[in-house]
Amino acid sequence: MDETVLKIAIAAFMHDIGKFADKDVWNISEQFLIDNADLYQPYFNGHHSHRHAVYTAAFIDHIEKLLPREFNRANWGMEDTFINLAAGHHKPATPLQWIIAMADRIGSGWDRNSFDKEYNHAVAWQDYKKTRLLPIFENLMRDNGASNVHSYCYPLKEMSSTNIFPDLQKNVRSDDNESAITEYKNLFDEFIYALERLLHKDENIELWFEHFASLMMVFTSTIPAARAGKVIPDVSLYDHSKITAALAVALYQYHRDRDDFSIDYIKEYDAGKFLLISGDFYGIQNFIFSESGAAGKNRAKILRGRSFTVSLFSELAADMLCRRIGIPSISVLLNAAGKFTIIAPNTRRVKDAVAEVERSVNDWLIKISFGENSIGMTTVEASPEHFVQKKFYDLWDALNEKMERKKFQKVDLDKYGGAVKGYLNAFNNDLTQRLCPFCGKRPSVWEVEQEQSRFTGEVVSACRICRDTIFIGQHVVKEKRIAVATADADIKGEKLLEPLFGKYQIFFPDGKMKDMAKSGQLLKYWDISIDSDGNVAKEVTNKFINGYVPVYGDKDFNDDRLLEGKKSEKKKAELIDQMKTDGLKSFGHIANKALNPKDGGGWCGIEALGTLKADVDQLGILMSCGLTPQHFTLSRLAAMSRQLDFFFTIYLPHLLQTDGRFSDVYTIFAGGDDLFLIGPWNRIIELAKDLRRFFEKYVCGNKEIHFSAGISLHKPHTPLDTLAEAAESALEKSKRSEGKNSVTIFDETVTWDEFEQLQAVQNTIWQWHKNGLINNAMVYRINGFIQMAEAEKWIIDNKKSVHIEDMACLKWRALFSYMTERNIGKGLKEEEKRSQIIEFSEMAEWLATYGSTLKIALWNIMYNYR
Repeated sequence: MDETVLKIAIAAFMHDIGKFADKDVWNISEQFLIDNADLYQPYFNGHHSHRHAVYTAAFIDHIEKLLPREFNRANWGMEDTFINLAAGHHKPATPLQWIIAMADRIGSGWDRNSFDKEYNHAVAWQDYKKTRLLPIFENLMRDNGASNVHSYCYPLKEMSSTNIFPDLQKNVRSDDNESAITEYKNLFDEFIYALERLLHKDENIELWFEHFASLMMVFTSTIPAARAGKVIPDVSLYDHSKITAALAVALYQYHRDRDDFSIDYIKEYDAGKFLLISGDFYGIQNFIFSESGAAGKNRAKILRGRSFTVSLFSELAADMLCRRIGIPSISVLLNAAGKFTIIAPNTRRVKDAVAEVERSVNDWLIKISFGENSIGMTTVEASPEHFVQKKFYDLWDALNEKMERKKFQKVDLDKYGGAVKGYLNAFNNDLTQRLCPFCGKRPSVWEVEQEQSRFTGEVVSACRICRDTIFIGQHVVKEKRIAVATADADIKGEKLLEPLFGKYQIFFPDGKMKDMAKSGQLLKYWDISIDSDGNVAKEVTNKFINGYVPVYGDKDFNDDRLLEGKKSEKKKAELIDQMKTDGLKSFGHIANKALNPKDGGGWCGIEALGTLKADVDQLGILMSCGLTPQHFTLSRLAAMSRQLDFFFTIYLPHLLQTDGRFSDVYTIFAGGDDLFLIGPWNRIIELAKDLRRFFEKYVCGNKEIHFSAGISLHKPHTPLDTLAEAAESALEKSKRSEGKNSVTIFDETVTWDEFEQLQAVQNTIWQWHKNGLINNAMVYRINGFIQMAEAEKWIIDNKKSVHIEDMACLKWRALFSYMTERNIGKGLKEEEKRSQIIEFSEMAEWLATYGSTLKIALWNIMYNYR
C-alpha cells in the first residue's frame, strides 16, 4: 500500500485519541502542552480551545516507543510529519492536514446535533468526563418528543460479552467528576498495557494498524466521540475515528488522482468525491447446506467449515477490493451476514477496480459452485454534501435500491450461461469415487486421495473445496487464531488445497508469525475466540466470525444417555468411537442430549434436533427510518450495525459457552441481524425464550425493535438441506404474522408474549402431572380436544356457510366435562374432588383461548416425558 495512504489513514484514525489520552488519565508534560498550544489549538475569545488536539500530539510524542518507528521517520509518506498530521485537524495549515480536517468535519458534523432544548441542555465542559455513551437503540422509531429522553447508557469499560449491554444511567454514570476520571484512568492504563503487547509493530505497519484498530474498538467503543456542548453523545470514539479515517483516505486518493491538491479544492462540498461500494454474497444457504449421502459422521465438521468459509468469502472479497483500490481495511465500514460496504474515492480507476474484482471473484465462485454462488457489487457516487444532515437518507436508499436490483442479476448469463464447459472431462475414473461424495457436485481430485488425510476419513475421495471445508471445520473448533496469507506463501503444515478466490491461503498458526509478517506474505492475523469470562483478544485483530459449537468433554464420557434407546451393539460402538476429547459433537450426540432424567432412574423424552432460525424484524426500516433524517448519518448507521452484530457474534457465543443449559447448541451462523442454531430440541425452545429476553434488554426495552424466529424438530440424520428448508419455512411463517415479533413452533405461530403465556401454561400442566392430578392418558386426550377447539374457532370466525359434518367439534366442551368428572380426583372425598375439578377446569379456558396454539405447551410435555 502507498505509504502516504497508510500514513493518512492512521493519522486520521488517531486524530481524536487525545479525548481518551488527556492529562487527567496519564502523565503529560505541562511544558509540552504550553509549547504546542499555538501549533495545534485554535485561539478564540482569549483562550485556546479543542485541547484534545494537543493531547493527541502528546500521546504520539510521549509513547513513541510503543508505536511503529515509521511515525518518526522524516521521509515516511508525503510532506507533513505524522504528529502534525494527526493533531493538526483543528488548525490545519497544509493540504494533508486539511484532508483530515475535512474528514473530521464531514464525519463529526452530523454527529454533533443538539438535543431539543426542552429536554437536553449543554453538558458543562468541566463535567465531560461524566458523560457516557448513549444507546442509539433506545429511541429508534420513537417520535421527536420521546427521542430526546435517554434513560440508558453504556458502562465505561473495555469491550466484553457483558459490557456491550447498556444499563440505566443511575447504575452506570458517576455522580462526581473524580470517580468519572478514575474510570477513564483505569481504562487507559489497561489500554497502554495492551498496546505494549500488540504484535507486528516492527514487522508490518499495515498489519499492526489492523491490530491497533481492533484494540481501539475494545477500549474506545464505549467512549463518546462528542462530550461537550449541546450534543447527542451516541456515537463512540471508535466509530467516529473509523469513519474519519475512511473518509480521509478517499479524499486523499480522489484529489491525488485528479492532481488538484489545493486547499480550496479539498474544502469543496459539492463535488462527487466519494464512491460507496456495496457487496452481497448470494446463495449462502446453498453453499452451507449442500449435502450428499456420504457426509455421515463428518456432517458437523462440514457444516462448521462451510459456515466459517462463507464468512471468509465476504471478508476476503472486501479485502481483495480494498487491496486492488489501494485503501486499508479501515475503509470497510460494514461487514456482516455476507454483506459489506466500503468508502472509496470516486475515480475511474476505482470503478474499474470494482468491475475487475467482481469479475475475478465470480469467475472463481462459478468454477466451484456452478452458478449457485456469486457476489454482487454496486456503487453510488456521493459528495461531502450527501453525508450531512437530512441528505444521507436519500444516498443510503439509493444504494439499497441498486443492491436490490442487483439481486435479479446474480449471474452474468452472457458470460456464464449454458452448459458448464469441460465438466465431464474433469472427472478421474481412476479415483475411488469420481464424484465428490460430500457435495455431490464437484469431481473428486487426486490431491485429496493421495493425501490420505484425516479430513476425509474412510470416504477417501473428495473435491478440494469439501476437503478444505472439513479442514477448516476441524480446526476452528479448537484453534483460537487463524492466519490469511498470499496464495504462494511458504507455509509449513496443513493449509487449503484450493486458495480462496485463487489468492488467499488459510492456515492455523502456532506462533506470532513475525517473519511472514515482515515478508508481506501474512495478510491477516485474527483471533476468533472469546474466553469463558467474556473477554476478547488484545494482541491481534479480533474477528468475531466463529460462533460456538459443542465439543466433547469429561462429562460426556460419563453420560449414559448415549447408550439409551433401541440401539444395536454395533451402533453403540460407533457412537462411542466418535467421541474424542475436544472433538466436535455429532448431531446424533446433540439430539441425545434432549433426553431428561426419569424418576427412579433412566431417561425419558425423544431424541431429536431442534433448529432455531431468527432475524431482526424490518431491519431496513429500522436502519433507514428509525432515526429522524437529521440524525440518520453514516456514523450512526455504522455504530448501529456494529452493535447489532455484537449481540449475535459476541454475546450469543458467550451465552452458549457459559450456560450449561445451552452447551450442546451448535451455531450454523450468527451475525449481522440473524442466526441459525441447531441443538437438543427442548434446549432450543428454552434458548429462544431467553434470547428474546436478552435482546429486549440489549435494545433498552424498545418495543419497536424485535426479532421473529422459527423452530422445527428433526431426527438427527435428517439431511442438511431439509433442516434448512424447515427452519426457513418456520421463520417465514413468523414473518408473515401481523406485526411479526413472533415465533413458530410445532407449525403454530404466536407472538412472543403469547409464547411466554404458553410457557406458564406448560408449567402448570406439568405440575398437575407431577402431582398426580392428571396422567399420560389424559394428556393425550387433551391433545384431541385441541383439534376440536381449533375447529370450533374456525367455524365461529368463518363467515361463509358451514356444513353439518363440520359441527361435530362443537361437542368438545361436553366431552371435556365428562372426562373431567370421570378422571379428576378419583378416590378423593367429594370436597377435595370438587377442588381439583375446579382447578383443572382452567384447561377448558385455555382450550377456548389458545385453540391449536395450546400444542406449544402440551407437545412440549409429551415429547419431554414420554
